[in-house]
Amino acid sequence: MFSMQLEPHGVVRLTGRLDASEADRAIDGLDAITGPVTLDCSNLEYISSAGLSVMLVTHRRLRAAGHALRLTNLQPRVRNVFTYAGLHRVLQIE
Repeated sequence: MFSMQLEPHGVVRLTGRLDASEADRAIDGLDAITGPVTLDCSNLEYISSAGLSVMLVTHRRLRAAGHALRLTNLQPRVRNVFTYAGLHRVLQIE
């Protein structure tokens, strides 16, 4: 199960598993945010390649609009997925 909770100042709290079955819903939710976005990943347990695609699509959309995407509080196994995919060089991960 996956959920997104929008908090003040463009913070989005991700919870659960972001995989292919949830990717479209995640894109739709993130597309509704027009300013800078900080994804709090402290409760994100799993991310698949489809989830990584959500992150890249969102990053590109925000960058084209002059905004940034930040990912914070990644659990070690989720952080490893970004590292193995080389996305730690592309995305702002804190």
